Amino acid sequence: MYKFNRLLVKIRSYYQLDVRALGLMRIGVALVVLSDIIIRWQDLGAFFTDGGLWPTKLIANFGWQPGYWSFHTLNGSYGFATLLFCLHTLVALLLLFGYKTRLVTFLVWIFTISLHNRNLFILQSGDDLLRLTLFWALFLPWGNALSLDAKKYISKPKHFSFASLGYLFLIASVYFFTVLLKNSSEWHGDASAVYYALSLDQLRLPMGDLLYKHPSLMQWLTKLVYFVEILIPILILLPTKNKWVKLSLFALLLVLHIGIGLTLYVGLFYIINITTALAILPSEFLDRFKILAITNYQKAKRKSISIIKHGANAFSALILALCLILNLSYMPWYSYELDKPVNVLVNTLRLNQFWGMFSPHIMKEDGWYLHEGYTSEGKLWDLYYDLPYIYSEKPEHLVKNFKSDRWRKLAENMQRSDYTFLRPLYCKYFLKKWNKKHPKNQMQSLDLIFFQEDSDACYKTKPIKRKKYSFCTIHDE
Repeated sequence: MYKFNRLLVKIRSYYQLDVRALGLMRIGVALVVLSDIIIRWQDLGAFFTDGGLWPTKLIANFGWQPGYWSFHTLNGSYGFATLLFCLHTLVALLLLFGYKTRLVTFLVWIFTISLHNRNLFILQSGDDLLRLTLFWALFLPWGNALSLDAKKYISKPKHFSFASLGYLFLIASVYFFTVLLKNSSEWHGDASAVYYALSLDQLRLPMGDLLYKHPSLMQWLTKLVYFVEILIPILILLPTKNKWVKLSLFALLLVLHIGIGLTLYVGLFYIINITTALAILPSEFLDRFKILAITNYQKAKRKSISIIKHGANAFSALILALCLILNLSYMPWYSYELDKPVNVLVNTLRLNQFWGMFSPHIMKEDGWYLHEGYTSEGKLWDLYYDLPYIYSEKPEHLVKNFKSDRWRKLAENMQRSDYTFLRPLYCKYFLKKWNKKHPKNQMQSLDLIFFQEDSDACYKTKPIKRKKYSFCTIHDE
């Protein structure tokens, strides 16, 4: 028994988190939440009210799962949505400064779930990672350092629990399971994954334009990205206290996501991945910064109620097992399915996760939209560019057409055959918005057209297809 206890203590020492690193992660996550609110607020009417393209009466009809909930759906007015955004901002600010940290972490978490469930079709993998990090933070002492609460919380400099294991598993799973899903020839055959990703004009940024000119370099980067995504989870779960391993791990993660953010238009995705990994920074690195010095570690530890502590560990262990099963469920060789009551719990807590970034295949369906408006006299008008003729040429930089990554994600989802219901909703919203903004140039109808340009090898594309996505009139309800 003594040897077993020593082994447990040793294992525990490998996976401890520095409370200062947790504090840094709290600050980073709070800033991300605030940035996300600011970005979404610019399109509050379009995405989160009944006057937008996704009214509350339709929410339960598409994509809604048993157990989902959202208090953003209680009222579809602009004023109610504004009130909720204000409250969300307030609790995010309190989280940033670390005031009543445990309580405000819970509030930020439920506000985030509610916001995500209000409009499922503008979400991306970074949203899942942010939401799940907030969940694990409920059980982590990330308010014990670099916070207004720090003087109240007297704790050890390092923390270990099933929640800290759950957090580490979360970060590792993002890369481990995306690697398992990357079984296509783009990753294992001709190493063309980066080429096809950068072939998407809807995603490629100016820095990506430069990289896109070098096919050999893109092949080398494809292999490098795959190797790094294998290495990151290994280093996260490696039983070691070596500071250089931890620093190398964070450096790999940092370089990978900065590279993604510089070349591809993925919104806050790369920033979320970086900030949610801050808690893995080693103590030896943090010791170098005086601003991170903590002076109250020597005080007597405040007694905690053991039954609550053991209950939190048991619950965290259960959720950790659920997250493992959820990730395995996307593997073709894994057949076990969760029972319906368990699925309801998963949906209620919004533990849903799928790390299929650019896997198993790279999307090759690219293209651009036309908004062909018609006046009551039958006169044609380009509603997107506000021109008395249709500008059908491919935009030079397609990403500039998107106000934010939320609009880009919506445009991407409208291309999907299982999301065709989004097209008439977008069409009606756009037509209504145009007529409200242009009272002297009213349109009676709108044709939403998509020019599909599929990527092929060697900088070639398949013949462009002109697809009529939707037709709507001012009389449509």
